[in-house]
Amino acid sequence: MTLRAATYFLLALAGGALYGGRVCPLLEGLTAPRLWLLPLLPLAAAMLVRALALRPLLELRHPALRARLQLGLDLGLFTSAALATALAVQLTHGFGLMGSGLKMALGVFTVGVFASFDLALEREREVISTARPRTGPAREHSPPGRVVSIASQFILVTTTIILLAAAVLLVVLMRDIQWFSEQGLGPLSLPILGPAVLGELLLVMGTLLVLTVNLAVSYARNLRLLFANQTAVLEAVSRGDLSRRVPAVTCDEMGVIAAHTNTMIISLRDGQRLRDGLHIAKEVQQNLLPGSAPILPGLEMAGAAVFSEETGGDFFDYIGCDDEVCGRIAVAVGDVSGHGIGAALLMAAGRALVRQSAASPGSPAGNITTANRHLARDIDDTGRFMTLFFMVLDPASGEATWVNAGHQPPLLHDSADDSFRQLRGRDIPLGVDRQWRFHQETMPLPGPGQTLLIGTDGLWEAQDARGEMFGPERVRRVLRDNADAGAQALVRALLAAVADFTGPTPQDDDITLVVVKGV
Repeated sequence: MTLRAATYFLLALAGGALYGGRVCPLLEGLTAPRLWLLPLLPLAAAMLVRALALRPLLELRHPALRARLQLGLDLGLFTSAALATALAVQLTHGFGLMGSGLKMALGVFTVGVFASFDLALEREREVISTARPRTGPAREHSPPGRVVSIASQFILVTTTIILLAAAVLLVVLMRDIQWFSEQGLGPLSLPILGPAVLGELLLVMGTLLVLTVNLAVSYARNLRLLFANQTAVLEAVSRGDLSRRVPAVTCDEMGVIAAHTNTMIISLRDGQRLRDGLHIAKEVQQNLLPGSAPILPGLEMAGAAVFSEETGGDFFDYIGCDDEVCGRIAVAVGDVSGHGIGAALLMAAGRALVRQSAASPGSPAGNITTANRHLARDIDDTGRFMTLFFMVLDPASGEATWVNAGHQPPLLHDSADDSFRQLRGRDIPLGVDRQWRFHQETMPLPGPGQTLLIGTDGLWEAQDARGEMFGPERVRRVLRDNADAGAQALVRALLAAVADFTGPTPQDDDITLVVVKGV
């Protein structure tokens, strides 16, 4: 038994004995020891049952339920002790159960109600103080299914206190009125007896007020602890510390707020892990893109990729052949369907297959056919695919051999006559049909004044705030205006034009460019 419980045991004992002796005329003739003995045995039995049953009852329960369960147990025990006291009065002295015995039981029950509420608050305070904000069982981080609002608890407690106070004062007043009538006292006696009656009422009301204020203070302490836990965890979250949790140890709105705070923290941790993973994936993907363009006689090349998310599904690459003295360079620009980490993974796989096949002996069409066969096997039935423009530049022969696998047609601009030509293909994207055999086309290498722009559809389809696309005409205009610029300068001009056009509108698709200029 705790000190607080022992104190309430003594208060209930005193309440039963003193209140019964004051308001029950039949009991006034009993000696003090006999008055104290009547509630002593029932209260002692109740405290013994409490000591034996409390720990097993609370031990395996959710922390938020312990205060509520203890409240039910204490109310039941104090009620039983009060009724047992009334029964003891009847059995030992023959007084009516509905008379003196019930009035004496009211004193025990009144103190018992205050004791039950206060001890339940003490239990809740203990749970709040000992709950682990960092680790601890998972059940401490989510409240039980049933939630009782703070307003409902407040209404229950205040209504109970008001009814008890009204009952106690009514019994006292009825006893005094009965005593006045039995004594036959006249109006002249009221100035003498009035202060005594008033003092008796003030004593009862003062006792009830002290018990009520004690409950209010106890509840305020619990709220202060709950707010301290919540504030401490939220301050840690604001500093980036997502390792802590708010113990959800009450069955009210504070428990619900704690549970939602924990859910928020878990989501933030998952998001942080995802962002960390995306950051790593971004670094890896950026390392897959070539840092500089190779040097070929008569040609100047440059490329860039701007992803709409942390990772993207576009790529460009310069691929040499296994024979280092062959003098040929393959340019590949690919666009995987979708965005995000899934597209990035498929991009990495597709890029690796294209590089492996392109570096092997064989024609460009044969190499892409091989890459498609392997990629289609890996992504079978996923609905994903990869468009690809693949071109082998051979300065020795002066020819460029290319395969367009469902890709946005590259644009060849000749500044001499301001003409444009699209390099269209007749093949499907990679990953759609593993049996597809790809076709290749041949053209002369870009000569002086000629610019070949290979890009993904994110360039042409970039949108402004009104939903208007950047479109092919604006691309042609940039090519005309920068016909004399170098390859790298042209790439920067195209990206700047797109950025000026879209403004603050978020980028919807990846943009990848490779420029090949004849010099």
